[in-house]
This record gives sequence, structure tokens and C-alpha cells, in this order.
Amino acid sequence: MIIYHFPEIEKKVRSSHGDTTLYQTIWASEVKRPESVKAFRDFVRMTIEPGGTNRIHDHDNVEQIYIFLQGGGTMHVGDDKEEVKAGDAVFIPAKTEHGFFNTGNKTAVILLLGVYV
Repeated sequence: MIIYHFPEIEKKVRSSHGDTTLYQTIWASEVKRPESVKAFRDFVRMTIEPGGTNRIHDHDNVEQIYIFLQGGGTMHVGDDKEEVKAGDAVFIPAKTEHGFFNTGNKTAVILLLGVYV
């Protein structure tokens, strides 16, 4: 059994996604992950303060799901733009530009799951 405890995982900025999003990486392409989850590319918790963003970006061979745990804001996926809030989950196809903008007044916390396609 593998257990991760988020309070023990360092929060870091990913410069390619701007400097207003803090990432707590359980595993990702650049972090060794357990053999039992080799199909997953990312398992990350993002923290984005009001006014922050993880910038519009895309991934060639990864589909993602953003699960909103706290806060809300505006989610961009392709040509679509929608307001999201805690309790929402957003599917992001591979090769699709996407990004989250915290337009609210609370810290947003998002669980990101990414899988190779």
C-alpha cells in the first residue's frame, strides 16, 4: 500500500505554467512513480490564490481531469470557457489548450489526474 500525505509534500512553482500556481506533486513525468500506476502521468494538487492562473497550455499525449476541491473560477478548454466551483470535475482532451483562472475571492485547490494516451 502506498500512502501520500499532502501536508508533507513541498509546494513548488512550475515555471512553464506561471508563478501563481503552487504544485504538490505526488508523481509526474519528472518524478518517479510506483510501477502500479505507470499509465498515469500526473497526480498533483494545485493551489491557486485569487487572481492566479496556471496559464493556457496544452499536452500532446496526455488527457487530464481537474477535480475542484475548493474555490472556483474560470476554466478554459479549447474554445469553451465556463465558471467552475468546488465539486466540479473537468475533462481535458490531449492536444487541447486549457487553463484555469481563479476569478473568485477564495484560494482554489484542484486535484489533477493525467493519463498517457
